[in-house]
Amino acid sequence: MIRPVIAEDLALLHTLMLGMAEYEKATEQVCTDKEELRDALFGPAPVAFAHFAVDDETGQVIGYTLWSLVYSSWRGTAIHIDDIHVKPEWAGRGYDTALMSELAGLAVERGYRHMQWWATDGNKPAIEFYDSLGAERPSVRGHDLIILRLTGKPLTDLGSKG
Repeated sequence: MIRPVIAEDLALLHTLMLGMAEYEKATEQVCTDKEELRDALFGPAPVAFAHFAVDDETGQVIGYTLWSLVYSSWRGTAIHIDDIHVKPEWAGRGYDTALMSELAGLAVERGYRHMQWWATDGNKPAIEFYDSLGAERPSVRGHDLIILRLTGKPLTDLGSKG
């Protein structure tokens, strides 16, 4: 079963997020806390949304997805999936597909034109899973798009120039 995350689920969601970071060997990159997560999901102007994958037999939450809306001048409104993670011991049982299917259903229902997400090129099982769904790698005129980010000092330096 897939269900939306509610405010009472925040501690569990945060724990799952940390578990994903640990799985990705990237715990040092996590800088959000439960309060920031609460504001993002349930504050006066939510900027993110989340769903849990729940095992029907045990009722145990075994995975999640965290997503937001983005707008592309070329493609319109879309879902951007920041996280999709199923606990490793539950992998291969269809929960990842169920989470993606839930979001795809929301996209179709709401008239969004696409879903997008990032994956590390070293995560072969994830890439194979996304390929099995028919995911494409965006390009412009045959040139692959790359992800760029400003953060930390470069961000504050540029921001202070305005």
